[in-house]
Amino acid sequence: MKKLFYGITIFFFIFSCSSPLDRKYNEETFENDAKEIKESGNLSEQDALIMAGWIMKSKLNGGNLEGMTYGEILKEAKDYKKEQEVLAEKVKLEEEDKRHRLGQALIVAMYDKGYEEYNYQDYLTYSLAFENKTEKDIRAFKGSISIQDLFDSEIKSINLTIDDPIKAGSTFKGTYTTDYNQFRDEDVRLKNKDIADLKVVWIPQKIIFSDGSTLE
Repeated sequence: MKKLFYGITIFFFIFSCSSPLDRKYNEETFENDAKEIKESGNLSEQDALIMAGWIMKSKLNGGNLEGMTYGEILKEAKDYKKEQEVLAEKVKLEEEDKRHRLGQALIVAMYDKGYEEYNYQDYLTYSLAFENKTEKDIRAFKGSISIQDLFDSEIKSINLTIDDPIKAGSTFKGTYTTDYNQFRDEDVRLKNKDIADLKVVWIPQKIIFSDGSTLE
């Protein structure tokens, strides 16, 4: 009698401690399974979203999760998310390194900003200085400038492709324009800002030197 009671106790303990996450995924029972998993309290809200998103992504991509437990699905989803985060951090560091290298080679500054009308068209004007800090002549370069307010909030971004040569150690100056639209908030803000209240961040992409070499 004692052995029977002991066996029932062990069975009840194992059954009661099993988690809905140990259940195998089935598309037909998924809604009920998801409800039980949520009610079990074994899964945080963030992990629940990760798992649900992974299941949805798998269905859209024609994947097959049959035979996998919900716990295994969650682990697979989190492993993939971790790989994405590692890759994103790697790319971020590479971009920061590239920006630093190119930014040290070519310095860009905006020394004047204005507004003008010409042939019934309105323009914003930007006077920029480009200083070649390298020992080689620059043939051309491209990148963009981010014009920001004093709180580092971007007002306008402008793409630049310049093919005016810059001698080694020298500075080139040029004035450039963009169309002004009175109904565009970024244009109105930029027009009304004093240059002392603006910051310019140079985001270089590629520099081509006169000897054919590049920096990118």
